[in-house]
Amino acid sequence: MACHKLTIAAIVCGIVTGALSTSGVRGGQGHSPVAPSISAPLQKYLSRTARRTVRDAMLNREAYEPSYVPAGLKSVNGEAVVRLWQDGYLRAMGVGGPGPVVYCVTQAASVAAAALQRSDASISAGDVAGMSLEIEIAGMPVPIQFDGDWTAVGALSDVVEPGVHGVIVIGKNKGRRVYPSELIWRGFELHEALEGLAQATQIDPKKNKDTKLERFATIHWVQSRSGADALQLVRGMVYQGDDTVSLQGVSRVIDQLLEYSLYRQRRDGRFSYEFRPGADVYSDKDHLLRQLFATASVSYCAKVTGRDAARAAADLSLAYHRQGLAPLVGVDGAAFMATADQANPLGATALMCLALAAHPQPEKYAAVRKQLVLGMLSLQRESGMFLTAFPPSVKLNEQDYFPGEALFALASEYALSRSPEILAAFDRALGFYREYFRANRSPAFLSWQVQAFALMAEQTDRRDFADFVFELADPIAEAQLNSSNSPWPELYGAVKFGRNEQAGAATAANLSAVCDALVLARKFGDRERERRYMNVVRGGVRFVMQLQFREAEAFFVRSPRDVLGGVRTSPSLNRLRIDHAFHGLIALLKARRVLFSS
Repeated sequence: MACHKLTIAAIVCGIVTGALSTSGVRGGQGHSPVAPSISAPLQKYLSRTARRTVRDAMLNREAYEPSYVPAGLKSVNGEAVVRLWQDGYLRAMGVGGPGPVVYCVTQAASVAAAALQRSDASISAGDVAGMSLEIEIAGMPVPIQFDGDWTAVGALSDVVEPGVHGVIVIGKNKGRRVYPSELIWRGFELHEALEGLAQATQIDPKKNKDTKLERFATIHWVQSRSGADALQLVRGMVYQGDDTVSLQGVSRVIDQLLEYSLYRQRRDGRFSYEFRPGADVYSDKDHLLRQLFATASVSYCAKVTGRDAARAAADLSLAYHRQGLAPLVGVDGAAFMATADQANPLGATALMCLALAAHPQPEKYAAVRKQLVLGMLSLQRESGMFLTAFPPSVKLNEQDYFPGEALFALASEYALSRSPEILAAFDRALGFYREYFRANRSPAFLSWQVQAFALMAEQTDRRDFADFVFELADPIAEAQLNSSNSPWPELYGAVKFGRNEQAGAATAANLSAVCDALVLARKFGDRERERRYMNVVRGGVRFVMQLQFREAEAFFVRSPRDVLGGVRTSPSLNRLRIDHAFHGLIALLKARRVLFSS
């Protein structure tokens, strides 16, 4: 079976053979590119036309020419790419146009058929009927204004929306394009695709005096087999509407996410860190803190769901990570998580303690938790600040993350023991970290601190703790995308802080925080915040569900078991990290409780 290698240089060479056609009228500077408008029935008609073109070519018949063109397609023009997929392998591809859309599709299908016959003479017309057919129709391109190196990370982020816009690079006598769908199935980020364009055109992006850039939009769909309905995709995904946010829908996604996350656990208790569907490989990288977060998450899932499989996974993961426990010299009875690089971050100890507290049988680990709590408290100064690493490390950075994780772990322990030392630690921390946030306003600070102080406020009825929670949760609500601040419905519900930040899986952590803030708003009778946070939670749930990988979207995946049910890094970046799966799972479990009391 022929298999296409997914190198960066191939990203363009695999799409366009020869120089890019530049015939036709191009849009004016400053206009947004528009995708052709083709209804679902007309998409199915074009899919049938493409399949018949390929079939006739495979049977050595006269080239197929449609005798009838629906009225809705007669005025539609563009360029087309047709791809044939089998068991996750790209078997053939062709490009057609520019011109009337039916002509473009038949031309592209003819090129794909010829490529298929050259690559594998044993393929029959019957085999093609069972292949997935992918079609993408590009609209008219418009110019891009740019300065400097256009392949740099974020260089075109203001004008090119990943997974929505394609890019054309035109040199003196040649040009190449990358379709938006390619970022999806190849697993590239935008800057990687642009590097591929530079290589294919042999243009130095730092010397671009004679270079022109254009962007375009496409309509994109896939048909799973001959005769099936065409399924329109947006950023490679099936759009999930607001109606999917129901008790049944959320519960189904929770079950799928839990099953997927447990599947990713290895025999030693750790979880496979990242899977890349485009390359069909697991990353050889690992990340201790995210592994410990997975351990804490699976413990929580075991407690909330009562699933025996989740409990077994938690026990296995805890047994592995307990090997990292070490006594803290100079503090009687204290311990911490020692790391191989001797960085010994506070976050590792915090997440381990959180995992032990979240377990369905926390009493089994009471003695170990006490040691870890003593270790964490030893790092807090009178000002309320936490040092962020255990000796021998002396690093003081990571104030955005590690203190929040430690405070959440301490709050979880307080729920079990009502320790006055922990309450005193929160009293000290409140003043310091409230001022720290007001001075820095870092989005990374928000989710852990909200969850920590919300849990303490719920247990102590402290209004000052609750007010801090609301002060942190309000910016999350304000950063959520909706119809008033985003043109992309598939992104509605995402939490996106910076202009250059991609809306993605980080939304789940913020969703967890807002769920906790919603509980507090109800508790303290803040009806306006309760209403606002409820809307944020509903939108966040929709977006997290949007990120989940579904069977219909996996036509380019060779091992569907490794993706189905998982959570993408972002709508246009198909990389599946285990911490993203667990963040999504925890957020949906919390959201189900606050939305549906389940």
